[in-house]
Amino acid sequence: MGKHIVPSLLLVILTVGCAAVSGAPSTVKAGCSYDQAWAVTLAGMTEFVLTQEDKDKGVIETDWATFASQRTYGVFQRQGNKERVRFVVNVDAARQPVRISVRQAREFFSPGGARSQGIAWKRIPPNAEEEQRLVRRITNNLLSEGCPVVG
Repeated sequence: MGKHIVPSLLLVILTVGCAAVSGAPSTVKAGCSYDQAWAVTLAGMTEFVLTQEDKDKGVIETDWATFASQRTYGVFQRQGNKERVRFVVNVDAARQPVRISVRQAREFFSPGGARSQGIAWKRIPPNAEEEQRLVRRITNNLLSEGCPVVG
């Protein structure tokens, strides 16, 4: 029995670690047709450069947006780090009400860390507030178009 504890514990740690980095998606449920929910969701993504908008699959994906990071590196707390973010939005027609989920992928780059570790971009936890902001925008757009938002 003892020989199974270590592998089981390792599996739990890895599962929790992956969940913390990828995060659970933020969602809104739309009580209107799939076509209307898709159109309203797509219209709410105008501030982003889109790399994919596949209505048949229900996927909208943004390109990476890169910006200066507030995170510092090294003993002297140097600046010069970058972060980048992209969103994947799924509009699920298989369920009623239509479920719209937003997931953010976020990465961090440190010029000092890259040289010492040989790593370019490192995955970091998503910003739940930014995900929720996009969900609120989609929710407000749905409501303004007469599409009820449920539970």
